[in-house]
Amino acid sequence: MGVTSATTPFSPLRPLCPSYFNLSRSCPCFASRAAASRPFSVALNRFWGEIPLRVIDDMQKIGEKRMVSRNYTPPGFEVTTIPRDGTKALWKQKSIELFKQKREYDCSPYSFKYEKMDINAIRTQDKPKSQKQLISRDDGRLIDNKRPNGLSSNDILKDDLLNNESSMHRMKNEKQLQSKNLGHTGTGSTDKAQTNGKPHKPGIHEKLTNIYERVLVVDNVSMAREVVSKLTNQYRHLIHACDTEVAKIDVSEETPIDHGEITCFSIYSGPEADFGNGKSCIWVDVLDGGGRDLLHEFALFFESPDIKKVWHNYSFDNHVIENYGISVSGFHADTMHMARLWDSSRNFNGGYSLEALTRDQKVMCGAEPYYKELIGKVSMKTIFGKKKVKKDGSEGKLTTIAPVEELQREEREPWICYSALDAISTLQLYKSLESQLSKMPWNMDGKSVLKKSMFDFYQEYWQPFGEILVRMETEGMLVDRAYLAVVEKVAKAEQEVAATRFRNWASTYCPDAKYMNVGSDTQLRQLLFGGICNSKDPLITLPEVKTFKVPNIDKVIEEGNKTPTKYRNIKLCSIGVDLPVETYTASGWPSVSGDALKTLARKISSEYVANDAAGSQLDDVVFDDSETMTDEVLESKELSVVENEDESGYVGNLRRFQTPEEGIEACHAISSLCELCSIDSLISNFILPLQSSNLSGKSGRVHCSLNINTETGRLSARRPNLQNQPALEKDRYKIRQAFIAAPGNSLIVADYGQLELRVLAHLANCKSMLDAFKAGGDFHSRTAVNMYPHIREAIEKKRVLLEWYPQPGEDKPPVPLLKDAFACERRKAKMLNFSIAYGKTPVGLSKDWKVSVAEAKETVNLWYKERKEVLKWQQARKKEAREDGRVHTLLGRARVFPSLTGASSSQRGHVERAAINTPVQGSAADVAMCAMLEISKNNRLKELGWKLLLQVHDEVILEGPTESAEVAKAIVVDCMSKPFGGKNFLKVDLAVDAKCAQNWYSAK
Repeated sequence: MGVTSATTPFSPLRPLCPSYFNLSRSCPCFASRAAASRPFSVALNRFWGEIPLRVIDDMQKIGEKRMVSRNYTPPGFEVTTIPRDGTKALWKQKSIELFKQKREYDCSPYSFKYEKMDINAIRTQDKPKSQKQLISRDDGRLIDNKRPNGLSSNDILKDDLLNNESSMHRMKNEKQLQSKNLGHTGTGSTDKAQTNGKPHKPGIHEKLTNIYERVLVVDNVSMAREVVSKLTNQYRHLIHACDTEVAKIDVSEETPIDHGEITCFSIYSGPEADFGNGKSCIWVDVLDGGGRDLLHEFALFFESPDIKKVWHNYSFDNHVIENYGISVSGFHADTMHMARLWDSSRNFNGGYSLEALTRDQKVMCGAEPYYKELIGKVSMKTIFGKKKVKKDGSEGKLTTIAPVEELQREEREPWICYSALDAISTLQLYKSLESQLSKMPWNMDGKSVLKKSMFDFYQEYWQPFGEILVRMETEGMLVDRAYLAVVEKVAKAEQEVAATRFRNWASTYCPDAKYMNVGSDTQLRQLLFGGICNSKDPLITLPEVKTFKVPNIDKVIEEGNKTPTKYRNIKLCSIGVDLPVETYTASGWPSVSGDALKTLARKISSEYVANDAAGSQLDDVVFDDSETMTDEVLESKELSVVENEDESGYVGNLRRFQTPEEGIEACHAISSLCELCSIDSLISNFILPLQSSNLSGKSGRVHCSLNINTETGRLSARRPNLQNQPALEKDRYKIRQAFIAAPGNSLIVADYGQLELRVLAHLANCKSMLDAFKAGGDFHSRTAVNMYPHIREAIEKKRVLLEWYPQPGEDKPPVPLLKDAFACERRKAKMLNFSIAYGKTPVGLSKDWKVSVAEAKETVNLWYKERKEVLKWQQARKKEAREDGRVHTLLGRARVFPSLTGASSSQRGHVERAAINTPVQGSAADVAMCAMLEISKNNRLKELGWKLLLQVHDEVILEGPTESAEVAKAIVVDCMSKPFGGKNFLKVDLAVDAKCAQNWYSAK
């Protein structure tokens, strides 16, 4: 970077932006103090070491502030650049003389008294925020005209300003002091440099330069062979951290399997390794150093099972390396999983990226002294990010990063440091987490595991589990795209029918509504709630009428135009009905989300189905269970409807309209919106993505990403999120039917029955629940019997049956079943079974049931009456969370909670619910994990050719030869029912239901 000059007819001698010639901002002391890495300041630092350290003290006293500004060139200026080398001559020759002669400066944005310099203008990155008159002493100290106490700086420094000889002597002494304290004279620095008595902290670029000195660049085959020889022989016993850099992939949209190209990779084996000249880290240039051939030279290292390798986000690196035909082995640890095991709460407190973890002192406090001296991971944006330039030449807010291959070629040395730092930081992180996990005791089922720590837990469970997840991702599932193409047409047709139904209704109140975008929340809110007050600020209201620009699909020719325009304006007015508002957005406006609309549609759900069979399965729409029960998401979406509700449940809503018929039509229309939301979710989340090549490899199989990144330890999935499929009975397009077995193969789908409730029965040692599970049958019906005396009486008098097992020739039970005769009570019992297990309170249940809190509390007490052990266990978990700040799962994993000191009631309630929920869901996750470990280790399944494909909640899916399907199914059931090393130490049996079929839907 150089100094930019400009000439202008009206001011040939004045610079545009004087901020860098404001002495306080250009001196090296200020630049260091401001922690700013400005190129021009660096140039000044090199040639102006005379400026004393005391300038900072004076700036502090007068309240001097750092100024930040932008590049700016007024119109009419001709901008040229003076090379950096010219800066030295200009500055050093003129500055001292000028400061002695002209001690007063005008630092306004538009003028600067610097007539003696042969520089007309300076373009910098500083933007002056205020105008100050500064006086310079001969020793370089800057003092404001007026001190805070009102004294003139001339009065204070009069003698000093007149005593030039004394000032020069003092400047010399202070220069020596500065050199001693700063450890540099403008050309370099030392590791022990200090500023104001504090240790000098080198910047990121300086640290990266130090890293470069430790990196061996491998860019040819002969050098690669030498390095591999050392890795596989001399340093075979070490733990090696590996990392890849990949181009031509969108990680947010594409699977790494059969996508992306490796440009380079790095391996760090610790300070003990020396690959020549003290270089302990190797960086391999795949892009320009030999490509695929160079990468294959390292196959012996990557494929060796007894060479320990650690990774951060192992699945990604594994997949991109295996794209080149190399089978990665020797997996020792994934630091992302280790970090989650150490603290599962970082999703909302820092995250699990390599940068976030290695720059967190709490995480890295277990690192060895050598590693503490190293820099943590630095993001690509920090090093290579550049502000996007606007059309006027100024910098915008958006930061852009060049493509990976361009950075590797154009910014070679910084890029080598950046990518090598990934491997160095990974090993650094591994050492720290290993130390911290080793200090955490391991308790299984509430009992201490002797001489074992949570690092032992990781090695025994999560390390092999991480390997299984990667293998499952690699296998993927075969998808029938032809079936999905047909489903897509049907879905879009039904989507249009639902949209038309709503527009037709809305246009009876607002004529322009037939042109509206029904997918726009803003337009829907205007139509349904126009004129309503904001819940946070009642003085703000939605307008009664608002104009929107929409696509002119119908080619309407507006008044004054001869031809139709691409867009047209429509006016949406409120329907004029005071609709009830259930929920509000964060900004205070009524919510028109799918859930909020379903609340309105529920008012007449049964009436709607009875009167409009063409409503396209309203039950699927209103009670859509597309968000499967994970963590805090319960089955309450399906269960929250109060059954057997009489017409008064919706008549109250109908009375808002002039006639009941209008009310019914309104609810039909709103139900159409719910249907629209449901269809749109299925199309965007499953039907379209599953047909895309982004999620599949060359074989056509879809490879979703499986992650252990929930606070309870449950698996999550993305690209696509198969954990979020609609419930089987709500799967209106049978999405699961698209997941098929390869020709000659079958799928085995095995599912735990009521796993969370069985885990709760074990943890709480609840006799009532244990007895119910031992007896078998319909658990929820048995719960209803225990809760409601009138149901118990009906069972005793044989007016209803608890269960019925048909005999040959029988097509219906002799008397009604409990689940039919007392559907409302059973539904409440089922909801309570799950809700209480997940820590739901009477307040939440009252909202679900649309009853008072007192009535909900009475029902909850009925549940607890026969399950006092559960209440006692829950109270113990709440106490544990308050006092210890954590709770544990069955196998000993901990969930950490923030301190409740000073917490609000809502925050305290959230922690207490999580303290109940985590041991249940987390322990269920432990059971499922152990089952998968048992299945993967089973030699017989391997011999038969069966492989794990997917885990969705309590369900596992395998694929293998059809001829051995029944044999394999029996083995799978046995592994899942005895998941703990071939045993089941729980107090309750683990029920498993398994089926074989050609597609996922048929196996359910």
